[in-house]
Amino acid sequence: MVFFVEFCKLKIQYFFLQFMKITLFIKRSFLAGNLYQFISVFSILFLMNHCILFAQDKANTYVATHEDSIALENVIVEKYYVADTSDYSEHSVSPLPKGSITYRIFIDMKPNYNLQMVYGNQNHELFFETSTRVFNDIEADAITGFNVDLKKLNKGNVALDSWVTMGAACRGFTGIPRVEDTSKYSLISNRPSLNKSDGLIKGVLPDFVPFNLDLTFFNNDSTAKRFATTNGAWASPGGVKGPTAENRVLIAQLTTDGKLSFQLNVQIGTPTGGYIQFVAYKQQGQEIEFKGLSYK
Repeated sequence: MVFFVEFCKLKIQYFFLQFMKITLFIKRSFLAGNLYQFISVFSILFLMNHCILFAQDKANTYVATHEDSIALENVIVEKYYVADTSDYSEHSVSPLPKGSITYRIFIDMKPNYNLQMVYGNQNHELFFETSTRVFNDIEADAITGFNVDLKKLNKGNVALDSWVTMGAACRGFTGIPRVEDTSKYSLISNRPSLNKSDGLIKGVLPDFVPFNLDLTFFNNDSTAKRFATTNGAWASPGGVKGPTAENRVLIAQLTTDGKLSFQLNVQIGTPTGGYIQFVAYKQQGQEIEFKGLSYK
């Protein structure tokens, strides 16, 4: 079964009629838990944002150019924070395990391309895994970067909480690699190594749409070890570009005292309104295999 749909430009007067039909289709897709339908409808809504509407559910007719095929430049795994002895307090609501490292994962794209979706399906599993457990801070109470409360960043280990995202690292701020943070001003004051560069930049945050995911994994403070899906995704209907010229989009922050591994698949939008799917392994059809989407 294919992911993509065939699109055509329709007259603007059909917009509301088509929108009502799509809304009903979305409801049925969610109720059925069908990732293929969700991806199809998501792609429709993305193109509706550019005044292009749904035609019919057939194979994708967009032909990727050479530039499109190399739109994904890198998957960056940043060691955002390495815990030291000053971080371990038995009096914390959520004590940080000794030896913990906070990782941030960025999708690095060519200029003018945008990240639309991070997903897993029956052919391409998505997972994050650690040999011990993923640290989740109870006080943060955040399952996505969009939920992190700016006012709590300096409380306990809130800044080191684990979550998924589409760019956001806390309310009102986007995450960037610390090497790109030249602001010389930090919102995080309770971590000496983050005092001068916190990897946060103020910005307008995109919409965030999770589908068929149990994100309570990121509220589990004791047994969270493996987050996986073969029928789920998190997405942004308008697509997301990085806030700097490097065009790097943050998709997750994970803290663990164990060995981290992951496998990802992403859908990237092109400057001309098309989209390409990059997978970690065993590409099919028009998919493009990108080894950097797998990390061990």
